[in-house]
Amino acid sequence: MSKPIKHSFVCSCGHSFEAAIFKSANVTLQPDLKAQIFSGQFNRVRCSACQKEIDAGVPFLYHDMDVGLMVWVYPPMMASQAAVIRDKVRRSHVIVGSVLPVPGVPAGCEVVFGVEALRDLIRDMTNP
Repeated sequence: MSKPIKHSFVCSCGHSFEAAIFKSANVTLQPDLKAQIFSGQFNRVRCSACQKEIDAGVPFLYHDMDVGLMVWVYPPMMASQAAVIRDKVRRSHVIVGSVLPVPGVPAGCEVVFGVEALRDLIRDMTNP
């Protein structure tokens, strides 16, 4: 089950605040997280001073066990580091898979940049 954690943010107004965000989203166990992703509300935080809403801009792991999809979602601003990030994810997945083989976990793990790219990938998988 995905659980929110506290994370620190600095708003463009200069105010520092903490908000709860998710570092993973298992949408099979918590379908409401998938709804948040499609509505654009997943990992959106609000400044407690000016009330401005911003994207948390943190990577998270999306997992849908029903369709066998596991995807790392990185902020679009990190796309210039795509090769390094994909290599790191691939190596980590190989190591974890060799130590803790878990039936039902997809053999590969994709990386996308931005929630919009994740939504497109989900749509492509569910509407072939």
